[in-house]
Amino acid sequence: MRTIHIFGYGEAQIISDAVNFKAAVESFTTLKAVVDDIKSKKPADVKAVEYHAINIFDNKVDFNAKEKEGSFTFLTTDLNANILATFVAEFSTLQAKAKADGETKAKADKK
Repeated sequence: MRTIHIFGYGEAQIISDAVNFKAAVESFTTLKAVVDDIKSKKPADVKAVEYHAINIFDNKVDFNAKEKEGSFTFLTTDLNANILATFVAEFSTLQAKAKADGETKAKADKK
């Protein structure tokens, strides 16, 4: 099981049994493609463009708009699987970089 949150205030988070990692949205090169794919699923009668939070669960995606009437939900299987997989892989890359940067900083602090 995996949950991904994309927060309107500028962070994205992935949570699973093995990981709980959060990074600034500016750190991602693939986030825009995911958000664009999600926005493309917006029903015609929904007016929202800006999101408060986007939650990607195993079975559904919730687009929580800043305005309540702009929110919508659809099945995760309707997302572009390649775009989502690339985004998830980028989380792993960013987490590894953050860990390496933290270890480098810790070594420098000991000197």
